[in-house]
Amino acid sequence: MDALQKLLFERAAVRGETVVLHDELSRALEHQHLPVAVRRLAGEVAACALLTSSALQFDGSVLLQIAGDGPVKLIVVEVTKDLTFRISVTMRTDAGNIDTNASFTDLVNATGNGRCALILDQTGRDPNAQPYQGVVPLVGSNFAEAMTNYFTSSEQVETKLILASDDASVGGIMVQKMPILGGKALPEDFDEDGWTRIQTFVDTVKSEELLTLNPEDINRRLFWEESPLVTFEAEPRFACRCSDEGVRTMIRNLGRPEAEEIIAERGSIEVTCHFCGRLFQFGKKDLDGIFPVDKNLN
Repeated sequence: MDALQKLLFERAAVRGETVVLHDELSRALEHQHLPVAVRRLAGEVAACALLTSSALQFDGSVLLQIAGDGPVKLIVVEVTKDLTFRISVTMRTDAGNIDTNASFTDLVNATGNGRCALILDQTGRDPNAQPYQGVVPLVGSNFAEAMTNYFTSSEQVETKLILASDDASVGGIMVQKMPILGGKALPEDFDEDGWTRIQTFVDTVKSEELLTLNPEDINRRLFWEESPLVTFEAEPRFACRCSDEGVRTMIRNLGRPEAEEIIAERGSIEVTCHFCGRLFQFGKKDLDGIFPVDKNLN
């Protein structure tokens, strides 16, 4: 089951999130026809974006963007407040054949010029105001290391992140040390060693567990001695804003003469969603349904 669970370790001032994706990941990537190694990486970016969105509880969209200098040009994952997500992967035209076991460095950081951006686009944002954006170089031998470095260097948040992915699934767990803000005093029973101990527990998680268990079972195995509070549970789901009617409206705006000209030249009108890769195709017989007939004309 696709699921996310959020934890709070009160005495240690640590928060944690665990996510697994199966069916919804397959739905998100269904139309993109990606090489296996790229599919795995896209799943890890999606898992990390969901973990980040859950941690922030941001009122708006969280976008995690990886700009690569290898065969993968761009990966963008957008997550809304209700943990609806979508994934866009753009490959370079000269990417060629990609080895099934290609590494993170091979795919997006071949010459060390890859970049990671976290963008927060608030609901109701003033059109003249820019969304928050943090951009850092990709530093690390895998994506989890790169994102850990992002949180440490850009957000100044101590983070431990573990990700695991295969051809059809992805799982991830992230714990973060919560900052003490506004001079707030630590609780009398503050667990000074809690952060170190919780990181140690996270290090014991196996890839097999992240790919086959649900978040509740993963967290129970790792943290049964800590008794954390479960503060949030949800089922992330894929949804893209593209639609058949949206494409019909676009064709309608072209006008029938131009639409007919395109079909005469190419055989059909084809529109591919830039975000999810879904292909919409319309032929000559579809035009009567797109362009209403004026019954007053004889």
